[in-house]
Amino acid sequence: MSDLTLKDLIRLEEPNVDNLKIKIARHVMKGRGWEGFDDLIRFDDDLLTIFAGNMNTDRYKDAEIVLTFVALPKSKALLRSAFINHGRISHAKAKNYYAGYSKYENYLKTAKINYFHNEKVIRPPKLSSQLFYKFEQSNLLESYRNRLVIDWGRSQTYIQKIIDKPVAEIYPKGFVSLFPGWDKVHLSYKELSEIINNPDGNKDWFEYLTRHSGVYVIFDKSTGMQYVGSASGGNGIWSRWEGYARTGHNGNKALKLLAKKNPDFANNFTFSLHHVFPRTVSKNDVLYYESLLKNKLGSRAFGLNEN
Repeated sequence: MSDLTLKDLIRLEEPNVDNLKIKIARHVMKGRGWEGFDDLIRFDDDLLTIFAGNMNTDRYKDAEIVLTFVALPKSKALLRSAFINHGRISHAKAKNYYAGYSKYENYLKTAKINYFHNEKVIRPPKLSSQLFYKFEQSNLLESYRNRLVIDWGRSQTYIQKIIDKPVAEIYPKGFVSLFPGWDKVHLSYKELSEIINNPDGNKDWFEYLTRHSGVYVIFDKSTGMQYVGSASGGNGIWSRWEGYARTGHNGNKALKLLAKKNPDFANNFTFSLHHVFPRTVSKNDVLYYESLLKNKLGSRAFGLNEN
């Protein structure tokens, strides 16, 4: 894809691209104190829109359209979304305009985020002292969101007007994320379902989870309770998590009770891995570590495990 550029893709949808005032932003999340900002890839539309429209300097005053990217290794960048810029608005108007304002304000208070200023790490400034733009989600390149990877180049300038960036890769449809390593797996129910329903678009997840047995934890964000389970047969962890993606409870009694109380119960769940094993490890060994983790977390007495 070395001959294909971001500008070429835009031109397919906007033939008048040469006359559009477009800026692109590449947000570097790791290695610069932005520890909590891996979450940017998970932001819903409301959070993403206010994040993109919130600046500490007047960088978008001459932009009609802004494309937001997340930095990847080796100077690559993944497209997250596109926005129409309706110009600067006051903080008071931003509070009323942005549906995700309260959620974003709370996120900034609780996430481990640091800003760099004059080579010193500082806490994020208050939103009341920030600049805001009236951003509206655009359907430009909608089918490429979370799929299009461009080569940003050597420049470290995170907001640019240059849009003829080479296309490095286009992930398959249904792509959610690259497999981060088993110890970093932390999926929402929505993410898990999307991965399970799109194995071709998430091949590294499929290959790893089908080749390994493991012990996992389901955390209920609404109550703080945990369920510890294990997977050791069939297609390994993939098979077991496929059951949760299909039903939310995978036949578990305690989880089925939650379903009766709240049809959307599974949206409160997050999934993580705590032990992984080659498929050659015996089922009894896997069950031993499952039981051990139940004891450590107290998930029988205070969680969702009944045995």
